[in-house]
Amino acid sequence: MGAPDGSGGIGRKRRALPFFARMGALFIAFYIRLVNATTRWQVEGQENLDQMLARDGGVVFAIWHGRLLLMPGWSADGRRRVAMVSASRDGDLTAAVCAHFGIDAVRGSSHHHGKRRNKGALRAYVGARQALLRKKALLGISPDGPRGPLMRAQPGAAQLSIETGSPVLPVSYSVRWGRFLGSWDRFLLPFPFGRGVLIWGAPLFPPAKGDADGAARYLADMEAALTTITNRADELCGHGPVPADPVAGQP
Repeated sequence: MGAPDGSGGIGRKRRALPFFARMGALFIAFYIRLVNATTRWQVEGQENLDQMLARDGGVVFAIWHGRLLLMPGWSADGRRRVAMVSASRDGDLTAAVCAHFGIDAVRGSSHHHGKRRNKGALRAYVGARQALLRKKALLGISPDGPRGPLMRAQPGAAQLSIETGSPVLPVSYSVRWGRFLGSWDRFLLPFPFGRGVLIWGAPLFPPAKGDADGAARYLADMEAALTTITNRADELCGHGPVPADPVAGQP
């Protein structure tokens, strides 16, 4: 697979990372492999993943931002994989980590404002749409990323699904041995040699284009499904649920 650039395209040259950032990406990739390999996983919904991998078309894999770490290391049976990654410097590191697993990146975020950033978000959206339609890719996206609100789905993933006819597969995990960081996304840092729960939710199939009410319900259903499986994974690992941020306009 070609390496992504920093502007939303796929298959172009990435921005060069400083030496220590490259070493950091290498270490993170090693750590992801270590945790995935040494964790004793309880898997739920394997049939949902198998159903999506058997499709002759693109699939949107949705996961909350705080559970992103291990996702690049999950096998996809040789299918082309693409990730939506922030256009920030942190996103440069994330894209470099993804490259270690053969995952291309489309770069940009609708959470940034201003003419230049909006153009970057549009290029990222177009790149993701092309990957789903032309490459029949598996697209990984965090609907609450890159800046939140926590566990509140923004419209991008649902819009991509509706526009391309690609189903959304919710996925989440938790571990018994790890740490929830104090970041906005309550990022879960799993430790190796523990137990974990990985849940593939039931796939969500998009409504027809132009159905505004259906699109709103679809977005709400995706948010609810992701929260449900995340809470279940946490419960099975002995943790309480992570509270989502309040809905805008509510206390």
